Amino acid sequence: MFLKPLVTLLAVWAFSLVAAHAQITVTLQLPRSSYLLDEPLKATLTIANLAGRDITLEDNPQDGPWCFFQVKALRGEHIPSRKPNLTFPPLQIPAGESVSRQVDLTELYRIDEAAQLRIRACVNFAPTHNQFWSAPLNVTTDPGRLIWSQTVGVPDGRPGEGRYRTFSLLTHQRPDGIYLFAKLEGKEEGLRFGCHSLGRVLSAMQPEPELDFENNLYVFHANSESSYLLSQVDVATGQMGQALYKSINGRKGRPHMRKAQSGQLFVTGGVRVLEEEKNGSSKPDQALLTDRPVGFGESAPRRAGDFAKP
Repeated sequence: MFLKPLVTLLAVWAFSLVAAHAQITVTLQLPRSSYLLDEPLKATLTIANLAGRDITLEDNPQDGPWCFFQVKALRGEHIPSRKPNLTFPPLQIPAGESVSRQVDLTELYRIDEAAQLRIRACVNFAPTHNQFWSAPLNVTTDPGRLIWSQTVGVPDGRPGEGRYRTFSLLTHQRPDGIYLFAKLEGKEEGLRFGCHSLGRVLSAMQPEPELDFENNLYVFHANSESSYLLSQVDVATGQMGQALYKSINGRKGRPHMRKAQSGQLFVTGGVRVLEEEKNGSSKPDQALLTDRPVGFGESAPRRAGDFAKP
């Protein structure tokens, strides 16, 4: 008589665990399926908790990290992570809610060669020792088309002083147009400082790269028929900043970047778009590049990190 209630209780307990298993869903999303090699693959991981109770996802000595990704080439081999023991901080998900986090797969996994990839995310649920997988995503990385390259030295007083760095400009064809990218590498040290998208580029105007007296890279290019982008990539850190320009008078042709004999860089025939300009303030027809575009700071080349804030 005692066994029947016990069996019933165990069955209910087992059913509740199975129901909890079935009500945790994992979704992985990427904005597109084609990327330039070394371009950040910023995926969005969404975990939905429909188990009817709050859950906490955390690492477990028996099951390992609560989250990991399977990055696999279509021809079969697995792509290893850049860190031997990749871990993420614990994540609490209230009952009935979903939590999304963004992760750069290029930083976390050694996607260092052009390939066709299949990517899945997995969540380990420690209380039940069960795994939950997302649907696979098919992604292609390709080397793009190299249009310019230059090797320069890092000035004294900057991180990596005395070393050499190589700037490269590449284009990548997408369904909505051609995009321009800038890379910085320390080839003698095997370092990659990132791959920056400089925006869409018009084939009617070739990008104009120039180096300043500190060997930082400036690139001026047409982003549309009426807008132009000035980008700077720091030779020591690989950080990128950008400013928007417009033509002063379209009938006089496109603006261009020039370099004076003194080494001073300036944009002629164009004006930087600022908040005060929108209010009708007048601007000169030459914009000196004495002020760096915003967005610079110190950083390290290619290293794995935690989830970014949503």
